[in-house]
Amino acid sequence: MQEKILFVDDERQVLEGFQRLLDPQFRIETAVSGAEALTKLRDKGPYAVVVCDMRMPEMDGARLLARIRVDFPETVRIMLTGNSDQMTAVRAVNEGHIFRFLTKPCDEELLVRTLNAALTQYRVANYKEEALEKALANNPLALNMKHYAGLTRVEQKVREILSREAITRFPTESGVYFGKTIWEDGEYLVQSLSPVKAIAHLKNRLGRIPRVGEVVKIEYKNGLGEVQGIKF
Repeated sequence: MQEKILFVDDERQVLEGFQRLLDPQFRIETAVSGAEALTKLRDKGPYAVVVCDMRMPEMDGARLLARIRVDFPETVRIMLTGNSDQMTAVRAVNEGHIFRFLTKPCDEELLVRTLNAALTQYRVANYKEEALEKALANNPLALNMKHYAGLTRVEQKVREILSREAITRFPTESGVYFGKTIWEDGEYLVQSLSPVKAIAHLKNRLGRIPRVGEVVKIEYKNGLGEVQGIKF
């Protein structure tokens, strides 16, 4: 099935123009605000790519894409900007919030080429996730965690907090994880990667223990997790 692309802009006529331009080459859906985009991502996802305008009321494009980076890290993010927003776009690229940025009005050929590149990025990332699942069985850190008697209880708690379909993953020895911490007990700190994915960290492998509700980046080096807070 063709992957979905979500365009976000507060001007409906702009969204209708993108749909006319890109259908049926791509599977396009639209949202007129950041809040609607987040609802669609949660309720109708997954979306392979999100393309959003920088200037929108209530939640601008940079803030929306930063939220998507944390809650839906598998989604590739693209920003549309006007000339006056160039520095904002460059900063967002440098901070890792987006895959590409495009200026408005956008050339059709460039837009199509960028969307194809974003879809390729999404497919490669998904392939890596499948490979990771197979590799976990041979990963010493994952095997050690599976021996803990509390693991079943952690998985049940994650599904209670997120959804019945939520999958609990385990960190790899060189993994990097962005997300909000959602629960902890004596042994585990659980970090949400998306509405249906979570990572269970052994607390004794973390450099510091973030508080529940904190958005953090946890990067493993030699089996130990370095914790860094993320501000929006």
